[in-house]
Amino acid sequence: MLQMSPLIASVRDLGTQFLDNDVDITGQDAVTSVDIGDGTTFWIFGDTIEGPFDSIRGFELTEVLSNTGAIVPKQDLSDGVRDFRYLTEPSGQRARQLIAFEPPEHRSTQRLWAIHGAQVGESLYLYYHRITMDPEVDVFESFELNGMGVARAGRDHQFERLRAPDGSYEWWKGDEPGFGVWVQPVGEYLYLWGAIQPASKSAGDMYLARVRPEQIEDLAAYEYLVEAPTPAHPGVEPRWAPEFTPTACLFSDVPNEMSSSWNEYLGCYISLTTFQREDMLVIRTAPEMTGPWGEPQLVFRPEKTLPNSLFNAGKEHPEFAREGGKVTYMTFIDSSVYVPHLIEITFA
Repeated sequence: MLQMSPLIASVRDLGTQFLDNDVDITGQDAVTSVDIGDGTTFWIFGDTIEGPFDSIRGFELTEVLSNTGAIVPKQDLSDGVRDFRYLTEPSGQRARQLIAFEPPEHRSTQRLWAIHGAQVGESLYLYYHRITMDPEVDVFESFELNGMGVARAGRDHQFERLRAPDGSYEWWKGDEPGFGVWVQPVGEYLYLWGAIQPASKSAGDMYLARVRPEQIEDLAAYEYLVEAPTPAHPGVEPRWAPEFTPTACLFSDVPNEMSSSWNEYLGCYISLTTFQREDMLVIRTAPEMTGPWGEPQLVFRPEKTLPNSLFNAGKEHPEFAREGGKVTYMTFIDSSVYVPHLIEITFA
């Protein structure tokens, strides 16, 4: 059983978010945010439901937008996300899919799940999973990760998918980590977290890559962490290599998506995630991004809406932290509700 973290002073449940909108969005998955450097942030969502629905479990996804976005100005989130604007189709009546399908892809069997990204100069880059699914089976159990792609947009946020050197759209293939589930600018590099997902879809192993921002479109310029300190061997020097090998797993039990940030108040790196797909939000800490990372400790246990509720997409929004990081904000998804849920975390 996981222990409650002594770092936590209190947690406030701020409830579901983004439902008070004018484009009839009633459900969304996989919320995350990117600071785009102009006083605003870009929030990214996965599958997006419009209109009434009972449950996403077994829901017909053919007509569902598989990625959407919103502009959210920097604001005090202590009462929730109040100020936001969805990116819409020209009519303004419907949210638009940010990253489009390319034939022969079809929304009945493929999804493009934008996960995270980074603003580099005038361009916003989003990393996205390409998914194949069986429309006859619950998507939570049937989806297969084909690989991770990259899309680029200017200030108009019209995204173009970038091809990999082999001509495909998968920069990293399905048996490789999906680098870009979290992108962290530190110093002269962008650091990209990526997970190798087992068949259970709940206990992924997290790895790290890096690239200089000016080389973000050059796959050959990415380096991979292949040796890293661990709690058992904290003196190991981090080593980077031009090719990935699965020799430096930083931690596990993450359902693909995660967050990492430097917390000035705590004086360490923190990672806030869901633990597997259970009703447990956890924190891990490390002196450096490359580790050694500690064991997960409980931050908060959301109440299950239904007995079969699954939890995923637990992530911090560090650009909204207050008081030097003493207060921060985290979202997660309960599969039975399928709406971004926000909590406020105050550290001891």
